[in-house]
Amino acid sequence: MYKKILALMLSALMVVSLAGCSGGGDSAETTAAAAETTAAAADGETAAEGETAAAADGETFKIGAYLQLSGGNSAYGVEARNAIEIAIAYVNENGGFNGVPVELVAYDTQGSAEEAVKIVTKLIEVDQVDAAVGSINSSEVLAAAGYLNDAGIYNFGMGTSPTWMEEDWPYVFRAAMNNGNAVPATVELVQAFGYTSVGTFYGQDDNSLTTAETFEAACEEAGITVTASESYDTGDSDFSAQVASILASNPDCVYISVMGEAGPLIVQQLRQYGYSGIIIDKESFMESQIDIAGEENSDYIAFANPYVTYASSADCDDEYMKSFLERYEEAYGECCKTDSAYRGWDTIMCMWEASKIAGANDSDSLRDATNQISGLQGLGGTIDFTAGDREAYQTVNKFILVDRKNIPVDQWLEDGGYDAYKEATGNDK
Repeated sequence: MYKKILALMLSALMVVSLAGCSGGGDSAETTAAAAETTAAAADGETAAEGETAAAADGETFKIGAYLQLSGGNSAYGVEARNAIEIAIAYVNENGGFNGVPVELVAYDTQGSAEEAVKIVTKLIEVDQVDAAVGSINSSEVLAAAGYLNDAGIYNFGMGTSPTWMEEDWPYVFRAAMNNGNAVPATVELVQAFGYTSVGTFYGQDDNSLTTAETFEAACEEAGITVTASESYDTGDSDFSAQVASILASNPDCVYISVMGEAGPLIVQQLRQYGYSGIIIDKESFMESQIDIAGEENSDYIAFANPYVTYASSADCDDEYMKSFLERYEEAYGECCKTDSAYRGWDTIMCMWEASKIAGANDSDSLRDATNQISGLQGLGGTIDFTAGDREAYQTVNKFILVDRKNIPVDQWLEDGGYDAYKEATGNDK
């Protein structure tokens, strides 16, 4: 499928660097379409005659991915890639994109925004991808997605920062939560517990910093006092000074806006320093994080998010989610431990739905069709792009983690959970 001419000329340095890019051809991970894929279309919609002929000739719809697959926090990128792979396998089993099998070409950003730009350049100029999926790390999406947009290539990012979706990038979409949209519900959590003050702890990465600033501004507007505001740098593991400062300010609760494995370490150290109160997280506190923080330290963490994670598919009652978890377990031998996997699956399902609506696989048609998606079932609830903001999830749910179970906050309060919490912890707030 022939590509649009690039609207943006990339710098000579960037082009030269492709040969040495560690996300280059030697490190690519490719999922090729099975030769018999198009036969699966027989039990669904018949593909357009031209597209079927193209598939028979070996044409594929090539999706490029730039993901952190090594280094700190790589578990999130790996699980996203895993889910993308099983989603593509499912799509190909069911006819591909309008009869055209889907192929994945994935590269490792190593957690570097600069590397993400190099990889995206390669995806555009060398791999000539039809579409792209961006990193879990919002800083990488912010740095790289603009190149895909300017090249007119349909793409999704999987980071949750508000920042990169504020850009005027009509070819860039998101099938994950916008942390900025979750902030009002997070403030409602503080109010639901009857609290009037909060101490905040945040990272310096784009996602964590931007979300914390939005949260603190929303608290001020709601009359909630921020008693202390502390930050850390990426790579830090000793948070004792910041924890001591926050607890000395005697807040009603603590809010953490952090990325990856810093979260469970902060939770662990808050508990070690004697804080047994409610911790409010900017995102769900995932199974991978519980493993690090310790189950005994992970009770009474509340959050607003479309997604919750599970120890195994057997713990899930939702039919659609359970089906995904079983598929993941079958493919990789264990349940996914992060919601990054959910973002990967939802992203491919949105792309597939757009191809069905459009009846075509070019970027302009897919872009326009994505804005028409409404009522699509996702792993976090109903996906709806008709608001025109290129965001899949317009609402979030509020949960609190108790005994490794994610309980809806309203249900927890109605069932006397707050009184049980005070009795268990000895807190009067």
